Amino acid sequence: MPNSRNRKKKKPVKKKKELSIDQIRKVMDKNSVAPAPIKLKYFQAEFEGPTDLSFEERLAALRKIGKDANEAFPAEYQKLKNWFEKYDQPKLLAFSFYYFITSLAGYDEEAVTGSLEFPPYYQELLQAFSLTLPRSYKPEPFSEEVRRFKDDLKTVGELNKLKHFNLPETIKTPEELPVHLLRTEMMMQTTAVRNWSYEHKMRAVTLDLASRISKDFKAIHEFDAVIFLQIIYKMTDEVQERINEHRLKTVEFLCQKDYNRMIDAYEAAFPVEKISPENRRKLWEMFRKDKKQLGAMFLMHSDYFLENLFTFDFETLEGYGDNQITAENLKEIFGKITLNFGALADHDIEHFILGNPVHEKPFIWIEDNAIFSSLWGVMTHLSLGLLEGFCAKDEKLRVKYNEVRADYLEAEIVNLFKEAFPMASIYKGSKWKGKDNREYENDLLVIIDKFALVVEAKAGQVSPPAKRGAPDRLSKTFKELIEDPSEQALRFIEFLQENPKELSLKVKKGPNNRFNAEPLTYFIPLGVTLSHLGMAGSNLKQLIKAGVTTKAIEELATSVSLTDLQIVFDILTLASEKIHYLQRRRELEASIEYVGDELDLLAWYLDNGFNFGPDEENIGFFKMDLKAKELDHYIIGNAKGEKVAKPELQKTKWWRDMLNRLEERQKQTWLETSYVLLNVPLDGQETFEELVNDMKNKMRKGSAEFPHNWIFLQTFEENRKFTIAGYGYHDRLKDERNGVMGDILYNENMKDAKGKLVIGMNIDKTHYPYSVLGSWLSSDLFDNRYLKMLRKNESSEDEAQ
Repeated sequence: MPNSRNRKKKKPVKKKKELSIDQIRKVMDKNSVAPAPIKLKYFQAEFEGPTDLSFEERLAALRKIGKDANEAFPAEYQKLKNWFEKYDQPKLLAFSFYYFITSLAGYDEEAVTGSLEFPPYYQELLQAFSLTLPRSYKPEPFSEEVRRFKDDLKTVGELNKLKHFNLPETIKTPEELPVHLLRTEMMMQTTAVRNWSYEHKMRAVTLDLASRISKDFKAIHEFDAVIFLQIIYKMTDEVQERINEHRLKTVEFLCQKDYNRMIDAYEAAFPVEKISPENRRKLWEMFRKDKKQLGAMFLMHSDYFLENLFTFDFETLEGYGDNQITAENLKEIFGKITLNFGALADHDIEHFILGNPVHEKPFIWIEDNAIFSSLWGVMTHLSLGLLEGFCAKDEKLRVKYNEVRADYLEAEIVNLFKEAFPMASIYKGSKWKGKDNREYENDLLVIIDKFALVVEAKAGQVSPPAKRGAPDRLSKTFKELIEDPSEQALRFIEFLQENPKELSLKVKKGPNNRFNAEPLTYFIPLGVTLSHLGMAGSNLKQLIKAGVTTKAIEELATSVSLTDLQIVFDILTLASEKIHYLQRRRELEASIEYVGDELDLLAWYLDNGFNFGPDEENIGFFKMDLKAKELDHYIIGNAKGEKVAKPELQKTKWWRDMLNRLEERQKQTWLETSYVLLNVPLDGQETFEELVNDMKNKMRKGSAEFPHNWIFLQTFEENRKFTIAGYGYHDRLKDERNGVMGDILYNENMKDAKGKLVIGMNIDKTHYPYSVLGSWLSSDLFDNRYLKMLRKNESSEDEAQ
């Protein structure tokens, strides 16, 4: 008989725990928190292929690629229509949205892979193609051909991009190419770029505009635009809820441990006939008693019900509007933005790419009392266009709406700057006379100490022809939204510089704007738009190269959309950081080649404060067009009320504490001093702090060679040279301190610096982060081209409490 102590005991088999749908929901909800913040890596890329080709040879190669794509495109494009001849349109559209557009919470495909396999405009194309045919009602399940279906769409998308390389024969030189490339970029953005801001901001702006024209709108259309938009947003949210519920139902039946329970769960989840015990056994045997195969069949069958996720009847919509618009009225209203199957039968299908009619009419009639759409991923993006479409139907309402846009933008800008710069003096609507004796008006002047932000608001819209790259409309749009505000801002800056005195400027209503322009030394012009210009609008150098503007780079002001500027000011906590960002943002245009929009640049700024080292103008080309993904975690999570860490500019604790102390106390030259500190990147801060600490330790131990000691830190950029000295002194030598700091400011190491800063530290006291500051700052701290006078700032003591 074997020794029982040597026998292996069998482990008890753990029964698989079955979860109810409520338990599954709790698990999914627990995991549906804001995604973890991502950090994109930098890679140096080199051109692959022959580098010894002439411009003409490269141009010919590009033209061949474009020509081949242009020839192959029509046949491949037509294939999209063929899918709707084979399958029922709503079911195919619903399948596409459910499986290709939605993703699991916390997963950002574009951030992970660098692109979207199924961008939103594919879905828009599909919906347009579905409307070229009467509804087929064909019941075939769509599953076996999914891969081919996606391949067809991918081929169309790639050919559409490559078509743009079919460059016109008029392009013969490198100088002529950028014009075409900019037009191409605008067309590609029109094709593929959606959501001009984050979801919550798009809704807020659209609802605010609607509320401001509510009375006039209702007088014309006999319904409240705000209630109508809220219904659309409720539909969007409800679709997400329905998708989650559907996913929960599929998870529940797939998790069952035996086939009977799987069938029970499926029958309980979906409106299907009950299967008898005998037929259940037959079904089980048909699938070879394989639970995975049986589950796959039920999953395929559940796709029949996807159409219901995206369908709404008007009685339901009436409830979404708290019964303030009747179902009958809603039917009439949605009828103006809804199409029937077959309605686009005579439409030129190639126009779907740049002028898709589903943007203006995103809903489809399913039956007399129900509508359907598969555009829920971009519905909030489309909602502003729907509002504007209704306004455009009446000339007086259209004019009123445009006035409201302008007033809204100006009011929002004022509120934004008041919140961002609580220490500032803010003046709106200043009227003044130029050298030509004409009267001009500045939208907003923000004065913080010696700094002046000169802001011009432009609420104009980007017309569809401009988005499609029409040369005249493109130039006109950029002139209205970038050139004009730049001219206005710079003209007013010149006026302020030439009138350094007490000014009293008229406004439309109320008392004059009174302020002293004499102390103003540093000026930052800024244009703020309501429309989002994308990457084309954020890169002024590109506009100049493309010939869209004949202005020089110093004649153009940075242009930022309102919603982007709100995010910039939210993330950059300190006033000094906001100032530094806006000025460096402008200087960046002249020195760096990059691709990216405003929030890409903001994410880039947080890495290094736009401090690139000694050879800033020759550091290469930066492709930053996904960099903003690093901000999503905070922006989206914060909007949902989740506890998420705010991203911030990379700084050492000491540097951060110095900047915080300066802003807290706001002593003389605090903002200029902060500006100097912000021109030092993180690695420079770390090295400087290490050397300063070593110096202080030696002084405390008595091993320092001199009674007064200092360490120099100098930035390398030739056009932005700043020098900082860390100065340590003993308390007994305090009377000598100011003289020594003056000597340091005029030390040879401080020569040619735009800003000189001495951080004095009494090593015998517990002062932190500093004991006293001394500075010398030039009036062209920003490379200002207007003022050349140097101004010396007296050192000021800021003893720690």
